[in-house]
Amino acid sequence: MATVLAFHAHPDDEVFLTGGTLARAAAEGHRVVIVVATDGLMGAVPDGGAPRLTELRASAALLGVQRVVHLGYADSGHGAVLYPDPPDRARFVRADPEEAAGRLAAVLREEGLKAPLPEGSGFSTLQG
Repeated sequence: MATVLAFHAHPDDEVFLTGGTLARAAAEGHRVVIVVATDGLMGAVPDGGAPRLTELRASAALLGVQRVVHLGYADSGHGAVLYPDPPDRARFVRADPEEAAGRLAAVLREEGLKAPLPEGSGFSTLQG
């Protein structure tokens, strides 16, 4: 069986954009991994952690996902306003591209993959 990795900007994108694909892959016996760039928060992470990451882990469990990875960035927001970074981490929009790519590449290497499952691609497994 193959490993399928879905990369998304935010927690909850996995359900809206690839939930059915990931559930199908898991049901067929594939290893399924979700990577998100941001924690979905505009401000500092509250005591107890980021609520949307908690929801992501619960969603992943229902989908049959074996691993969830957060790359460590804050949500960038949307629209014309670029908000300042929270005190504890950078917004994804301000991330150094090489650093962000390196974080994702590290997960790809750990999983033995060459590329993530692109959004909207349907069910296509990517094997190492």
